[in-house]
Amino acid sequence: MYKIGKHFGISGKLFLHIQSFLTDKYARLKITNTEGDWIQSLFGTSAGTLLGPLLFILNMHYVPKCILPKFADDFVAFSYCSPTEKLQQSVEQLQELG
Repeated sequence: MYKIGKHFGISGKLFLHIQSFLTDKYARLKITNTEGDWIQSLFGTSAGTLLGPLLFILNMHYVPKCILPKFADDFVAFSYCSPTEKLQQSVEQLQELG
């Protein structure tokens, strides 16, 4: 939320809507006719939402250029950085952004 407000200038009702969208989420699995218990979902967005891809794009803005995103919740374990120290530096940058 800090990045959304401070770095992208999103505020007001839109900021509050995004904050609400990302908090107090619950999910459960359903396999055939069997449903699991509801559990709190602390990370990410729900699948199939309209805001999910937009939030992913905002988040990717800070990923070091030599690390390639593959999916919204995954990164390719490949980098075109050379030498290896540059890749390590990029990983450390990602950790700092956490």
